[in-house]
Parts: sequence; C-alpha cells; structure tokens
Amino acid sequence: MRAYSQRSLTSLNGVHPDLRRVIDRALQDCPLDFAVIEGLRTRKRQEQLVASGASQTMNSRHLTGHAVDLLPLDPVTGKGEFAWPLYDQLGPAVKTAARKEGVPIVWGGDWTRFKDGPHFELDRRVYDNSKWSTSEVPAQGRTSAAQSGTVRASAVTVASGAGSAVAALSALDSVAQYIVLAFAGVAVLSGIWIMRERLRKWSEGDK
Repeated sequence: MRAYSQRSLTSLNGVHPDLRRVIDRALQDCPLDFAVIEGLRTRKRQEQLVASGASQTMNSRHLTGHAVDLLPLDPVTGKGEFAWPLYDQLGPAVKTAARKEGVPIVWGGDWTRFKDGPHFELDRRVYDNSKWSTSEVPAQGRTSAAQSGTVRASAVTVASGAGSAVAALSALDSVAQYIVLAFAGVAVLSGIWIMRERLRKWSEGDK
C-alpha cells in the first residue's frame, strides 16, 4: 500500500476534500507512484508562475484549493519526471479514480491551448469557488537548503558527535579513547552522508 511523502502531505493541506479523495484513490490504483508537488497556492506564488510563463492565469484553481499538481515517479529510477509518456499513464488513471469516487475533474493534459500534464482540478461547473473555501494557509516553499529540517538535524548530529568525543577523551585510557573515537566517527560520517543526500535532493528540486 503506497503512502504519501511528507512533501505530498504538506502540499495537500487546504485542498478540497473531494479532490483529496480522488488523489487518495489514485495513489493506490494508479500504475505509477507520484508526488503531490502543489496544492493550495498564495497569490504571490501564482503571480510568480504567471511572470515566468509557467501559468497563464491569475484565476487559478490552486488559489482556492480546487487543484493539485502531480509529479509521476519513474518506475525504474524512482525519481520524479516531467515526461509526457508518464503523464499519459497518470492522467487517465487519475480520471478513472475520479469516476469511481463520483467526482468530476478536469485534467490539464486534455487542454488544447496550454497542455498542463501535472494539473488536475475540480470541474468549475460543479465546484464553484464561492461554494467552498479553505481555512488552511498555503504551504510556504523553502528558499534554501538550510531551511530543511533534515539538513539542520544532520548538522546537529555532526556537531554533537564531535563535541561528545572531545569531552570524553580526557577521562579515558588509550583503548577506550580509540573506541570513543570510532563511535564518534560513525556518527559524524552518518550525519555528513545524510546531509549530502538531502542537499543532492534539494538540487534536484525535492524541497
């Protein structure tokens, strides 16, 4: 049984419950795993997307929690890929999940003027913005890797491992010192490896 990543759960905050039901079902039924990369947006975020050409409207359904963007994971590499062959599998699967839940949705991949594979929204004809509003605050994207909890925790592990070793050495004999240094080395190297992996994922867009 698939489970959401923490990033996906954060992105789902403030999303209309009917759309959430569809995405929940799709996560289990879809032949591809995927991540939820955007849900409820701030107006500032939408302005940035319009300015960059990534969106063409300030009337986005993301502003009201009626839309999500999904990123399929390549079944071979496990990495997120903005690739049409993957969206050609994901799009129909999400629409099938919506039909099973009795929720009318629109997939951006079906649009003719501005095809948007990641985008899924509740049908405006049924789900008018004025009939439902979220009380949630849109998730704020991190602007630097230093804001990552994993990176901060790893840094603490590295610092505390080194500090503990230094503090303990003076009170031990030579054999015990080697043992303490070995354990401290493992802790420090583990922290550095975790920090490196998180920074690598940050550079690949997993924020």
